[in-house]
Amino acid sequence: MKIVHIVLAKFKPEITEQIKKQAAQDILNLKNTIPQIKSVSSGKNFTDRGKGYEYGWVIELEKKEDLPLYANHQTHLDFLAKYKPTFEDVLAFDYEF
Repeated sequence: MKIVHIVLAKFKPEITEQIKKQAAQDILNLKNTIPQIKSVSSGKNFTDRGKGYEYGWVIELEKKEDLPLYANHQTHLDFLAKYKPTFEDVLAFDYEF
């Protein structure tokens, strides 16, 4: 079964739009170095239903066993080290289909 990994990010108020956009672009670039990623998308919320979560991304993996390989991949860890301090809150949700 395939895995869908969804992340919603709420940035700290002082974080610029440029940094937020760069985070969304850097998520897309993960596919270039993490072989377990089958597809990836990211974008900015455009409705008033986001409860403060401004950006989101969706990453599809081939199987459940790929999730820890993705999560512990150095490129993903580098992304977290760079952007985790900019987040006020993050919601992650994973499911199989």
